[in-house]
Amino acid sequence: MGYNRVRFNNFRNIEPREIKWFPGLNLLTGPNGSGKTNILEGINIVSGWGPLERGTRSSSLPTWNSGSSEIQLTGQLDDENGEIIKVKISSRYTIRIEEKIITATDLRWKIPVLSFIPNDMSIIEGSASFRRRLMDMVLTLIVPVYASRLHDYRRGIKQKTVILRNGGRTDLIDRALLPLASWIWKMREEVLVMISESMKDMCGLLPYPTEITLLRGGACSLPQQEEDFRYSLKINKAKEEALKIPVVGPHRDDMLIKTNGTTAALSLSRGYRRRVAVALILAAAEGVRRKLGKNPVLLLDEITAELDSEGRNILFCALMERKTQVFASTAEPFTESFPGRIYSVDSGRVEIIDEN
Repeated sequence: MGYNRVRFNNFRNIEPREIKWFPGLNLLTGPNGSGKTNILEGINIVSGWGPLERGTRSSSLPTWNSGSSEIQLTGQLDDENGEIIKVKISSRYTIRIEEKIITATDLRWKIPVLSFIPNDMSIIEGSASFRRRLMDMVLTLIVPVYASRLHDYRRGIKQKTVILRNGGRTDLIDRALLPLASWIWKMREEVLVMISESMKDMCGLLPYPTEITLLRGGACSLPQQEEDFRYSLKINKAKEEALKIPVVGPHRDDMLIKTNGTTAALSLSRGYRRRVAVALILAAAEGVRRKLGKNPVLLLDEITAELDSEGRNILFCALMERKTQVFASTAEPFTESFPGRIYSVDSGRVEIIDEN
């Protein structure tokens, strides 16, 4: 499963044209600002995810000096049916497959995609939000109702924050949040078990045995999720009232990553941290494949940064073993043999420069 071709019309700085893709590894090379990330973002949008940066409004997407405010992205699936996906962006998003309007959720099930921007590559040492994003992205693909329940939970947390700032009582909103929070905790714990199982096949990338576990946000780690949420709210009630923010719940979750029994962010070099991050990403992709029965497309921005020659070779071998379509970008000069197709991107113009 993947894309045979994608057409960009009036999208950011990308020259309006159709680009044909390799079914395996596609590497986009070029200097910073050339348009590599914009190409990945376009593929992300035509796959039902939207802009790479969360919160980006459609009206803020610049166009190719066309005088039109409408953006259109078209992708053809690389399968026996060769279905055409069209996404139009003006004041709102419209998604069609073979001219039939569908939802973003349905599209994500049709063509599963996992995307990772440079900040996501800092999943080991970066903020907890990067690690939550990994869990949420995978769960959105494999659990149909996850995105809507996470949205309901976030909306409830916003309401609770307003209540706390106004000095009100939170009993009612806490009762409403209880089933959502406990369910999200359960789903995240299960997905980390799934990713852990897949990581057993990533020995080449992992410098040491690696373990991942969920740290429930502000919780006391009681066995049952509902009991843990209820009890943690009780003992943190005064703290929440003093700080005027919710301190217990999935919005404060983190993923604990340990190698050889110690925290990976503290014990590994930057190059090895990068390799563990890539292993997590590939393990997540393998978990999605096992659940859905089809390989997800991978979008990897600045994939080779901070990897030495050995690390890059191990990475590309691991990607080849996944037998999935990959779109990766790098701003670094690339002279090594590459088992796929290399594209040059310069000021939004794309050319094939090497194909194996």
